[in-house]
Amino acid sequence: MWPRLCARHFGKSLRINTADNTPILVGVSQRTYRDTGNVERTPTDALHDVLELALQNSGRGEALRGVIDALCTEPSLLEVSAELGALISRFPGPELAKRLGLKSADCLKAPDGGNGPQMLINHFAKELHSGQRRAVAIYGGELTASFKNLLGGGGDISHWRRGAEGGTLQPWPDRAGTHAEELRHNLWLPTNMYALFENALRHRYGHSLSEHQAHMGKIMQGLSDTAAANPDAWSYQRPRSAEQLVSFAERSPCLVLPYNKYLCAQMNIDMAAAVIMTTVGTARDLGINEDQWIYLNGCADVNEVWYVAERSDISRSRALALGGETALARAGCSMDDIALMDIYSCFPCAVEMACESLGVDPFGHRPLSLTGGLPYFGGPGHGYSLHAVATLVEQLRERPNDKGLITANGWYMTKESIGVYSATPSHTQWERGDDAPLQAQIDGQTHPSIDDKPSGNGRVDSFTVVCDSNGPQQGIIIGSLDNGARFLAHTERDDALFTHLMSEDIIGQRGVVSSSEEHNLFRFN
Repeated sequence: MWPRLCARHFGKSLRINTADNTPILVGVSQRTYRDTGNVERTPTDALHDVLELALQNSGRGEALRGVIDALCTEPSLLEVSAELGALISRFPGPELAKRLGLKSADCLKAPDGGNGPQMLINHFAKELHSGQRRAVAIYGGELTASFKNLLGGGGDISHWRRGAEGGTLQPWPDRAGTHAEELRHNLWLPTNMYALFENALRHRYGHSLSEHQAHMGKIMQGLSDTAAANPDAWSYQRPRSAEQLVSFAERSPCLVLPYNKYLCAQMNIDMAAAVIMTTVGTARDLGINEDQWIYLNGCADVNEVWYVAERSDISRSRALALGGETALARAGCSMDDIALMDIYSCFPCAVEMACESLGVDPFGHRPLSLTGGLPYFGGPGHGYSLHAVATLVEQLRERPNDKGLITANGWYMTKESIGVYSATPSHTQWERGDDAPLQAQIDGQTHPSIDDKPSGNGRVDSFTVVCDSNGPQQGIIIGSLDNGARFLAHTERDDALFTHLMSEDIIGQRGVVSSSEEHNLFRFN
C-alpha cells in the first residue's frame, strides 16, 4: 500500500520495483487523414505511417525496431465482402515487416470484433510476461471514405493489393456473430440488433419514447462535446445538443427505431492507429525513458451467451459486469479510482449497459469517452479502441497519478475485453489471471434456445422498426413462445401497425407466430 500511496502523492519519481518481465506500453500513435481520395495512399501506407509514428513516440524508435518480434493486424471492414476484399490486401503484415526492416517478426491477424485491440493487448501482455515475445506492435485502420470516393469516381485502386507476400498466422478462430435465424431476420446489421437492446432497456427503465430519446441525448451529448474538442475526430467538429442528436428531422430521419444517424457508429472514415508493447526489462535495456511507460494493471476477456436471441435478458450484460469487476480487482482498485475511461460507444445502449455493468453514473463528473466515441470521433470498425488506448496512454503520461479504463466490445455486446491502466504498476509481480472460470460462469447459465420453426402463442421480448426514406418498412420481433423457446419474426407490413410500433412500447404484448421459408411472421392478438 505504501508504494502506491507514494506514487499517488509524489508522481512517477517513486516507483514500485517491478520485475523485468512486467508488460508495458511504450509507443502509441493515431492518424486521421482528411485528404479523402488521395490516390497515392493505400491502407498499407496508412498502417506503415502509424507504426513509424508509434516507434518515434517511444523515444527510442530505432532500438525498439530491432526487438519487435510480432506484428498483429486488426482486420478491415472491407474484407467482410469477398468482392470488396479482393480489391485490398487482407494480410498487410509481410509488407509492413519488409518496410519496417523486421526480418524475423511473426505476422498475425486478429479475429473480427471491436474487442480486438484490448483483447490483443491482454493476450500479448501475457506472452511478453512469459518471455515468448520481446516487443509487439498492434495496429489497425480503414480508408473506407477513400475507398468509396475512389470507386465512386471510377478511380483505380489496384495498387492497394501490391506488396510483399508471406505467411500470416491467424491463431484466433473467427466465429460468426449471428445465429442463422438472426441472419434470416435481418439482424446481422448492427443498427438493427442494437436497436433491440435499446428498446429492451427503454422498457426496463419505464420510459416513453420521448423520455428515452431525452435520456439517450443527454448521454450522447457528452461524447459529442468531447469529439468537438478533439482534433483527431473524423467529422463531427462542432458539438450538437441532446435534442439535435436524437430528433427525427429531415437531416436525421429515423434509421431504425429509436436511432437516427447521429446515434450510430461512424465508420466511413480514413483513420489508423498503432500500439507498441514490451517489458520493463527490455525498455530499460533499450533506454526508453520511464516517463513513456504505461502499465496494464489488470485485464479480463469474457464472452456473453454467444447469440443474442439466446440471452435471458438482452437489456443487461453479465459478461461486462463480470469482466469489469475482475479487471479492477486484478488491478487492485475500484471504479471510484478510475479518473479516465473510454466506454465502447457504437450505439447509446452499449454505453448505457456498460455504465450499469460497471457501476458508473452516466451523468456523473467523469467523461464516458476519451475520444468522443464511435458516433462522433469515428473509427475503424474493428480497430476503434486502438485510438482510445493511444489517447489514454498520452493522457496518463501527463497525469501520472491517475488510472484509466478501456472497455472494448465485439459483435453484439458479445465479446467484452477490459483493461485498467496507469503510469505506475499496481503490483510488484504482474499476473494476467485466468479468465476460464469467468467464462464458465457465463456458459453455465440456463438460457433459452432458439426455435427455427416456431409456431403458436408467444410474447414480445423486444422489437424495432427498420425505416428508409419512405418511412417504416419492417418490424422485427424477438420473443418467447409459451414453452420458453425464443423466436425471431417480422411483423405484417401494415401502415397502421407501423404507426403503433413507432409510438408505443409493445414489449410484453402477446400474439401468434408462424414459420415460413422466407421469415417467421408475428401477428398481434
